[in-house]
Amino acid sequence: MADLFSHLLLSLLLSFTLLLTLLPPALSQISTTEVSVLMTIKASLDPQDLYLSSWSPNATDPCDGSFEGVACNEHGRVANISLQGKGLTGQIPPEIGRLNSLSGLYLHFNQLNGVVPKAIANLSELSDLYLNVNNLTGDIPPEIGNMSNLQVLQLCYNKLSGSIPTQLGSLKKLDVLALQYNRLTGAIPASLGDLGMLTRLDLSFNNLFGSIPVKLADPPMLEVLDIRNNTLSGNVPPGLKRLNEGFQYANNPDLCGVGFSPLKVCTADDNLNPNKPEPFGPGSNGLAKKDIPESVNFRSNCTQTNCSNQSKTSKIAVIFGAIGVIAVLTVTGLFIFSWYRRRKQKIGSAFDISDGRLST
Repeated sequence: MADLFSHLLLSLLLSFTLLLTLLPPALSQISTTEVSVLMTIKASLDPQDLYLSSWSPNATDPCDGSFEGVACNEHGRVANISLQGKGLTGQIPPEIGRLNSLSGLYLHFNQLNGVVPKAIANLSELSDLYLNVNNLTGDIPPEIGNMSNLQVLQLCYNKLSGSIPTQLGSLKKLDVLALQYNRLTGAIPASLGDLGMLTRLDLSFNNLFGSIPVKLADPPMLEVLDIRNNTLSGNVPPGLKRLNEGFQYANNPDLCGVGFSPLKVCTADDNLNPNKPEPFGPGSNGLAKKDIPESVNFRSNCTQTNCSNQSKTSKIAVIFGAIGVIAVLTVTGLFIFSWYRRRKQKIGSAFDISDGRLST
């Protein structure tokens, strides 16, 4: 019995020793890979090596404190990059999407240029993305809609263009969406109304047009909606009244609605004006029909009573006109038939053949 116990104990000790032997190389390999990725990121963010001199390719562990602005999780993986306000003048490289454990990326208050890389959507653990106050250009990648853990998306104060991707409506954990002070065009996607955790939505100081989707009043936790300084038009959804002063809508002259001072009360003309840009048709910035946000109270250019009366009058006129035409044709046909029958009876048999041809 003692021999069996000794044998089991020896086996456990050997297994534990083997595990300790294999584990460090695995961790070392991960660390080496992440150091390589960080050096690629450094070369792109700080091409002149002015601000990230502490990032050295000779380092073996990015979690040893030698990489300024880099923090790791309990598993020894890079989980946070905080380089806000460092004077960085480069671009965000696609390689940043290889840091699979990254949960926070803070690159705001720099002078970064170029585009937001699509590969950033590979950061499935990312909860905070701060790229605001830079010189970023291009479109907002629709792939960001796949970042299921994203809670804060700060892209404001850049030079981003194009339309707001409808895919952002898939970010079910999103708490803050800040897109103000860009060059965004097109309509506000109705899908943003599906963001159940959203508390703040800022779309101000862009070139957005069209109506405010009714669904935008749906997020139950929404406290602030800022759409100032756009070219939005049409009826403001009444449900936004609950936001009180949290709803900012100044400098959209074509907006209307009841209870939103100093907006005018909506008329029929406010919903169909050919001179206003709408989120469909030519000049719609390439929006597909499926991406068109829902319009608000879309009515024809007339009151409901007038439209109803005109419609009934037109139908009655068409019916009576058709009956009159049928009656005239019927009487005319009977008259012609009777005339030919009488003519046939008077004409002799000598003219039967020619009369038959004439009838034919």
